[in-house]
Formats: sequence, structure tokens, C-alpha cells
Amino acid sequence: MVIDPIIGFVLTAVVVILAIFFALKLGKKIVILLINSFLGLVVLVLLNFFPFVNIEINLWSVLITAFGGIPGIILLVLLDVLGFAF
Repeated sequence: MVIDPIIGFVLTAVVVILAIFFALKLGKKIVILLINSFLGLVVLVLLNFFPFVNIEINLWSVLITAFGGIPGIILLVLLDVLGFAF
């Protein structure tokens, strides 16, 4: 069975357009995740300059901050204030 070249071209164009659309949409989310993670790590380092915050910078705190960003920092501060961690 031979597919008409025009139909093959149209199907290929549709697949390429859909692939570009999904790649751009996913890329936007990755950029937002990277920015949030970077800001969270910067805030983690800056928070340790305050005398009332005592959050150790270790593997777990960095992972929570990297994946959670600013909400991860808030979680770490709450755990520190409540005395559950660090």
C-alpha cells in the first residue's frame, strides 16, 4: 500500500508541529523549576546569616530546597522553629 506523498507530508508536518508545541510547553516548566530552585538555594544560604535561624546546609536541606524552592524553604524554617529538624 502506497501512501500519497501529500498525505505523508501533511502527517509529518502535524507530528512535527505537535512535537515542537509540547517541547516548548515542557521547556517553559523546566525553566520555571530551575529559577525556583535557584532562588530557594540562594535564600537558604542567606537565611543562615541570621542568628535566629539554624538550618544546616546538608544533602537533605539542599534537596528539599532544590525541589521545593521557596515553599521548601518555608517548610525548612517551620521545621526549625518547631524543633523537628536541624
